Amino acid sequence: MKKIIYFLIFIIFIIPFSGTNVFAQTLQIDATVGELKDIEDSKYRATAITVIRNADGDLISLTKTEAGKYLDDPIVDEFLNSNPEYLVKQGKLNGQNVNLYNIKVEQSNKKCSDRTFELPGFNDRCNWYHRAFSTVLAVQDVNGVEHTIFRGLNHAELVRSEYNVTMFWNIFTRN
Repeated sequence: MKKIIYFLIFIIFIIPFSGTNVFAQTLQIDATVGELKDIEDSKYRATAITVIRNADGDLISLTKTEAGKYLDDPIVDEFLNSNPEYLVKQGKLNGQNVNLYNIKVEQSNKKCSDRTFELPGFNDRCNWYHRAFSTVLAVQDVNGVEHTIFRGLNHAELVRSEYNVTMFWNIFTRN
């Protein structure tokens, strides 16, 4: 009889937790990836170092991210070749031409935001915060449409008003 009671208690407590975990895992889909593809078999390898500093210049966060997705579109190569300063090094590796590009992206956040977003943390225009869950390199085409060309794996960063974010992207191409 004790075994049956223990078994029932086990069923009552464990199954709801298991069901919750399974449900939570099914919600972790990436709806924002859109037309991005897995970078694994592409000609690209991209990593980013993200440095976050507060208004006084103190280091808040340092994160390394490896791109897991990329945009399979000529706009990527057009962007990489648009500025000769991006190309840092060229060479051959195992008979393939390899290029290393370095792109620095800076974002300075004002004390007060011009607008409030309908996101948690943006309930005050002058004391806001934003939780960043992925690192992306986005560019605009000639029509002004923004395209994400590389997207890093998920992480967690907190950016507040007056924080400065600097990303250093290193992109290898091979052909």
